[in-house]
Amino acid sequence: MNLVYNAGVPGDSPSNADPYIFQNRLRDYKRADLGISHIFVDAERKYPESHWLHKFKELSVRFEVFNLFNNQNSITSTWVRDVDSKQEFAIPNFMTSRVLNLQLKMWF
Repeated sequence: MNLVYNAGVPGDSPSNADPYIFQNRLRDYKRADLGISHIFVDAERKYPESHWLHKFKELSVRFEVFNLFNNQNSITSTWVRDVDSKQEFAIPNFMTSRVLNLQLKMWF
């Protein structure tokens, strides 16, 4: 299990005259990942010839869930300028949502 929490980083418009004055902050970054694996056969765990797993030199299965709680995380913003008022708006760039990964590893 992997848990990550980062407080929102300061960030302001790219055209800000003073880079040390930050008026905006990005949202907090929260993420939890979970991975579960099981090794059926490896160098230390062998099966007798009558067993169906005897044919494998190595056999393992891994299941992973990235971004377990499906948080909408953003670490950057795209800045858009209004033509009439010349005011700039920050549009967050969201990262991927929940991702499932299944891995089957076999060696004969």
